[in-house]
Amino acid sequence: MNPEIPQQQQRHLPQPFPAQAVPAHHRPPAVAYHDGVPYHYTIGQQPQQIVVQLPDQGSMSPAQRELVVNVVLLLVVAVVLCGCVAGLVVICGGTLMGLIGVVGANAVPIGITAVGAIVAAGWLVTKLKGLAQAATETTKK
Repeated sequence: MNPEIPQQQQRHLPQPFPAQAVPAHHRPPAVAYHDGVPYHYTIGQQPQQIVVQLPDQGSMSPAQRELVVNVVLLLVVAVVLCGCVAGLVVICGGTLMGLIGVVGANAVPIGITAVGAIVAAGWLVTKLKGLAQAATETTKK
C-alpha cells in the first residue's frame, strides 16, 4: 500500500485486479494479429477495439472529381501529343526543313497551280450541272 495515502482512503481505492484473478505476470502471453501485425496482450486483457466512423461524403463532390479527372486526362493527352511532335521534329528534322525550304522557294508556282486547279474544278462542276439539267429536261419531255 502507498504510505503517502492515509489508511482510511486506502480502503476505498479500487483493487488493481479482482482477488480471484491471477496476476498478469503469471499469465501466459497471447498474440492477436491485425492485418498481419502482432499485438501482444495477456490472456484476460482483451485488446482495445477502436472504431473509426468515416464521413458519409468525401471532400469533393462528384462533379469536382469528374472535372479533375477530365483535366488530368486532357493534360496527359497534351503531353503525349507534344512529345510526338517533338519526336517527329527530331527524327525528321532535316527532311522537314528540306520540305519547308522547297515549298518556300516554289511558293509562287505552287500558288498559281493551286489557283488553276480550283478554277478548273469550278469550270468542271458548272459543265456537269449544265449536263445534268439538260438530262432532266430531256427525261421530262
